[in-house]
Amino acid sequence: MDGAQAASLTRSLGARTVIPVHYDSWDHFTEAREQIAARFTEAGLADRLHRLTPGTAEPLD
Repeated sequence: MDGAQAASLTRSLGARTVIPVHYDSWDHFTEAREQIAARFTEAGLADRLHRLTPGTAEPLD
């Protein structure tokens, strides 16, 4: 799943919060955090994308 597919799924599910995991540590992913964030911004869903920080869910930079 790439960022555009994740944004589409977010919209389809009506998810209010999305926390991507493993995109920096697994070699088979083709998009980095910046690319995922760009796809969510293009889809108008940037406010739903968050990064996992111990104890919190913070907006993805």
